[in-house]
This record gives sequence, structure tokens and C-alpha cells, in this order.
Amino acid sequence: MRNTPEDNLAYPVLIVLESGSSGSGFQLNTDENMYFITAKHVLFDNKGNLLADKAEITCQSKDINDDTTTVFSVNLKDLNNSKNVYSHQSKDVAAFRIGKVETNKNGNNYTCTPIPGVDVKQTGKTGPISVAKETPIMIDQVLVANDIYLYGYPLSLGLKNSPQFDYNKPLLRKGIVASINKKEGTIILDCPVYYGNSGGPVVQVTREQGNSRHSVIGVVSQFIPYAEDWINQSNRIVHTEISNSGYSVAVSMDYVYEMLGISSPPSTS
Repeated sequence: MRNTPEDNLAYPVLIVLESGSSGSGFQLNTDENMYFITAKHVLFDNKGNLLADKAEITCQSKDINDDTTTVFSVNLKDLNNSKNVYSHQSKDVAAFRIGKVETNKNGNNYTCTPIPGVDVKQTGKTGPISVAKETPIMIDQVLVANDIYLYGYPLSLGLKNSPQFDYNKPLLRKGIVASINKKEGTIILDCPVYYGNSGGPVVQVTREQGNSRHSVIGVVSQFIPYAEDWINQSNRIVHTEISNSGYSVAVSMDYVYEMLGISSPPSTS
């Protein structure tokens, strides 16, 4: 039996901007709208300007054994003009609306009709998966020492001339919740991240009475660096080396819901 639900493996979505930069994200289904969620710095520069006018997002199939993908072509400029691009005022989360969701009478299936500015470029055999709005939990339910899974596309890793993994498939990492920074609304993870992981979902595992619950708790924002100063005593020159500490930061889902103006899921604790 797999340690994580099958559909969770299809959560991560790859985004490649027209400018050439890339990142990770996931789709959030609010029963009314479908949103693509990512880190703000994936879409915007530090002045709040879009990094590119166009982008492409690639969604994995619901079936891990199905290599076909669903690809959307996104005109970010048009979406921004129609107020369908969102960014949090102070936190590193952003989103854009993909389409309108229509659910069947039984509530067990849905269709997503893309809005103007979003076009379906390629359709996978079994279709993409999204995170239902009831699945995430807020920061007050995140528990230090609980296991977490981190999903994303760290395309900066490896040697492009001699690839060691499929860049079209997400990589999964496992760690724990190392700490919670309540003042900043962030979650510290004992799990390294690299360029390309930004925007990916973080899933916490909660185990009770033999059952496991997998819940999205945050959006990957940044790695925590380790800085070491080397001092040349003769010339008083200081050289600082930065390395990856192995810890990382995720912005809690509270701010995603706040940004989109939707009600957060009820507490199950």
C-alpha cells in the first residue's frame, strides 16, 4: 500500500513562463471556480509587475501510470486585465483563475470550463486532479513533528546534458514540520527545497486511531540559507558563502483563502 493517496501524487502542477523561468503550483477547486495556486515570486517581480505576459501549466494525470498530461496555455496579461490574477499584499502567495466549475447532481464529478485567456493546449487521458476546498487545513491545525510531503518541479537540479530524472514529472520529498512561525504565518519544514520548488503544495500527515489524513497546509516559499563568513585578516576582506541549510519555509493556506476571499475549511480538531 502506498504511503500517500494516489491522487496526491498528481497535485503538483508545473508552470513555465514565457520568459523561461519556471515554478510549481497546484489547482484549488472551490466548487465554483478553479484556481492555480503558486508563490507570488513565481509570477511577479519585487515591484509587483508580472514576470511574463504568457505561461504554460502542465497538469499530471490522476493515474500515476498514465504519462499523458493536460496542458493549459495562459495569457497572464489578459487575465490580469480582467482581474483574474491575484497576489497577497504581504505574503508570498499568488493565484490566477483557470475556469468555472460545474458539478453534476451527485456531486461526485465536475467539469471546468476555461475562462477567456486560458486555453486547453493538450488533454490527458484521465484528466488533471485538483485540491478540493475542504482538503487544506489552517495553521492552527499544523502540528510540529508531524510528517509532511513536499511536491514540486526543482528543474534547477541535475545535469541537463545528462538528465538523471524526468523533468516533466514532479519530485516528492518527505520531511517533518520543524517549527511554526505564528507571527509570520509560515511553517518551517525540515526539508530542503531548490529553485523550481517554489509554489508547490506541502501536505501534512495526521494519524489518529490507525487512520491517516493527508491535508495541504501550505505553499513552498523559500529555502533557509546557511551563511558562513570567511575573513582575510591581512586585507580585512570578508567573503560570505551561502548554502542550503536543509530547512525551508512554506506560507500557510490561511493566506491563500484570505487572498481569494473564500471561507477557510472548518476545523476538524
